[in-house]
Amino acid sequence: MTSITTGHRSFRHELFLYRSAEDLVEFVVPWARDGVAAEEPTLLLLGVDGAETVLREVGPSRYLTAEPALVEPGPPLQHVSAASALLPSYARVIHQEPVIAPSHWPEWRRLEAVLNLALRHYDTWAVCAYDERSLSADMVSDLHATHPLMGQDGEHRRNDRYQHPANFLVRQSEEPRDPVERTRPAVELVNPSPASVRATVKWYSHRWLPDEEIDKLIFATHEAVINALRHGQPPTVVRLWTEPGRVTVTVTDSGPGPADPLVGHSPNEPLTDTTDALMEPALGLWLVHQLVDVTRRSDSSGYTIRLAATHPLTPP
Repeated sequence: MTSITTGHRSFRHELFLYRSAEDLVEFVVPWARDGVAAEEPTLLLLGVDGAETVLREVGPSRYLTAEPALVEPGPPLQHVSAASALLPSYARVIHQEPVIAPSHWPEWRRLEAVLNLALRHYDTWAVCAYDERSLSADMVSDLHATHPLMGQDGEHRRNDRYQHPANFLVRQSEEPRDPVERTRPAVELVNPSPASVRATVKWYSHRWLPDEEIDKLIFATHEAVINALRHGQPPTVVRLWTEPGRVTVTVTDSGPGPADPLVGHSPNEPLTDTTDALMEPALGLWLVHQLVDVTRRSDSSGYTIRLAATHPLTPP
């Protein structure tokens, strides 16, 4: 097995695509054996059956730990925080990724790009294992663009299709409109006050979302409007759509949007005792990403941030 770790200590972000449970086990077993042989703490985040097979094949070792894989994806940037807490304890981590719904993919691919910067200080080899059968061709292309390393045929190679995160995020800034945006909104507000926006979101959401999700959407919309009013160009237009189990809000201003494509993607925004979180656009955007589904785009109409909250019981 070819290793890319010799003499190289930094965060190593690798992609592995499998097409069967057997493919996954065949990849993981020698990778885990190498970790144990090198006395490197190795973590397996796999499905129960796969983890049991790998542990049986590799054998017990104090350097090998297995935990359940993530079954349902949460807000993507919560995974950055979780990884930041987890990685210092392990030299190798493999995660069997959950199936990502197409509606969540824009934010998920941003997460994969941002991990390369947010986790760059850790000396950990992290492998993201995706079931290729659940991915479209565009999804596969995004994964190649966001992983510097590629696991294939028992080897670990540098990936010449990898793009620097900033370049990738700039190219992905032209997010397509959600189909609901082609319909008439339930309400449209021009240059609204933050108070009127909060009241509007609460009123139009109460039939479709539980209180906790409404509160999240209210906060997210408030932050987006504050940023547009303070840092964008007028007019600021807020549109809201409702549908069973989902409420979508867009906030558009006439400006170009943040100059930094990474703004809001890092959980490590500097704060001082005198800093008000609501006054910091980068931190505010990061908090928004924790609460609702977010996409952003810049086009001829200006800069738009789209926020969507769904009922927890609504299928993806």
